[in-house]
Amino acid sequence: MQSLLTNRRRRSRRRGMSLVEVMVVIAIILTLMSILAFGVFSIFNESKIGTSRLQMMKIAERVDVYMLRKKKPPGSGDGLSVVYGSEPVPTDSWGNEFVYLSPGPNGKPYDLISLGADGAEGGEGENADLLLSEPE
Repeated sequence: MQSLLTNRRRRSRRRGMSLVEVMVVIAIILTLMSILAFGVFSIFNESKIGTSRLQMMKIAERVDVYMLRKKKPPGSGDGLSVVYGSEPVPTDSWGNEFVYLSPGPNGKPYDLISLGADGAEGGEGENADLLLSEPE
């Protein structure tokens, strides 16, 4: 009977978790958080690409209105500042200026290019160039 009481007392004293158990729980939580963070950041980067494409379409609308009024697109030397006048020319999602080319490829009157996150030609992923003349 006494050994039964002693076993109960020992079990009642052990109420917390051991250091190893706490470390395992923390490791599991950190692993789950890193998986979630990776997913959130990839969605965030995709949204920046989509936002830049939408901004390019808005700029294209302004250039089209300019072309209706002036009967020609602005020259590459004039750039988008002629279209926007005193307003600031919008930038892409990464804060880089859009590249305006006139004439554009394949006989189009103009083209808009975002150089991506790195601000340099070429690249892959979020560093890839976005061209108005090339749909997604």
